[in-house]
Amino acid sequence: MRTIRKIALPVMAFLVMGLASCNKDEAINYSTKSLKNTELMDILKKRGFAFDKDGKLELNDLAEKTTTLDLSGTKLKDLSGLDILPNLKEVKLSNNDYKLSFDFSQLPSQITGVDLTGNEIYEFTGLTKEDETGNITILHHLNKLYLPNSAKYNEDEIVNFFTTAKDVDMQMSDEKGTLQKYNTLREVPDEVLRKGMKEVFPSIFTGDKVDIAKRIVNPEEAVMPTAFMEADINNFEGLQYIIHNKGWRGTTVVTYTESEKEFTTSIPYLKIPKTVQGLILTNVSTPNGIDISACTDLMKVSINDNPSLKELDFSMVKAWGQRGYQTEIASEGMSYMEIVNCANLEKITLPKEAKHTSTLSFIALPNLKELNFANFAFVPNMDLYDLPKCKITYPTNKLEEHTVTMPNGTTEKKEAIFTISKELFDATNAKEYVMKNKGTLRSGTSFSCMNSVLDKMARKMKAYDWSKDY
Repeated sequence: MRTIRKIALPVMAFLVMGLASCNKDEAINYSTKSLKNTELMDILKKRGFAFDKDGKLELNDLAEKTTTLDLSGTKLKDLSGLDILPNLKEVKLSNNDYKLSFDFSQLPSQITGVDLTGNEIYEFTGLTKEDETGNITILHHLNKLYLPNSAKYNEDEIVNFFTTAKDVDMQMSDEKGTLQKYNTLREVPDEVLRKGMKEVFPSIFTGDKVDIAKRIVNPEEAVMPTAFMEADINNFEGLQYIIHNKGWRGTTVVTYTESEKEFTTSIPYLKIPKTVQGLILTNVSTPNGIDISACTDLMKVSINDNPSLKELDFSMVKAWGQRGYQTEIASEGMSYMEIVNCANLEKITLPKEAKHTSTLSFIALPNLKELNFANFAFVPNMDLYDLPKCKITYPTNKLEEHTVTMPNGTTEKKEAIFTISKELFDATNAKEYVMKNKGTLRSGTSFSCMNSVLDKMARKMKAYDWSKDY
């Protein structure tokens, strides 16, 4: 009996220890949901968080007590699954290379604090919504919002949130990266521009600064923002606050100056509103492009001296080149397009339905890859020069001949003038184009631009008189 007892005691002790071990394992709690975001999981694992084989988070002290998560510098783009941390309230997302847009709808509603400093964000979707009557709804409630310096250009979601939300710690980085209390006052550095803007748009000024929380009101709302610019302006910074103002209903955006100084104003965020029909930009650089996605009624385009522009997409336009030959080439509302001296421009997409326009002028675009004019039926003026990398598709069909009524009431038969350099003529199938349209096409002797500032430059370029050879 003693022998059995000696054996039984260790066995019982082993069983008790085993049962205790099982109870300990069973005491571990896991999240009900699995984390599908593997990139986020890898980051959390490196921070000491534990997951089971199914991706469920172990709800230990670290997981339960984490209310703030610093994801700065991780470059994490997919923010889904943050709600795996049950008590998370704040995320730091600074210096993550976020560009142009940030969508708050990807954050769980439990997140009430967000740090976006050190990014280049201009649009903040999913934060607020404004209906046609001006009523604002906050879509994601926050008590803390730290913004990058680029947010100063936002006149939509950020301004709406600032004017609607209550008791929010809202700060924005200045040019040096130091956080400052957010406000809606913006500088217009150029004295001449500032004076002109104050005279034409007084409703949005507070002192010498533009208040982007104010809406342009009638009768200012339809004024062209450069109506006052027959002056010596050397910096267009601040003009975008007119263009982006929700109260502005103008149809033309123009940057023009009589200054003889060579300068380029960098406007990192430029979104052209739907009302605009004429876009004439000179001396402006747009490193993040020009958003014309809403401009279905665009008719007149002149973009010149933009060193950072890489792409122009006009495919959504329903007006330019599509209103019939009389309107497009002979009326006061005739359309035209000239793109000149944009060193980094690689792609231009024209509307597929466009058939007539008074002018097609593409000059000094050394990196442009393609121009497709296949569907055009008649173009009175076509200027092509310094397009060394460009594949050009000329109009497929023989050009139509048109007699039109001019704005003064007279009628005339329109000629099609084709001006091109010798190098470009030889490098493309221009010979086939001119041979097919003998009698309709005339060789241009000099280049010209609708933009008077660039016209002087264009006229110095050497045109090839192809009519002497063909």
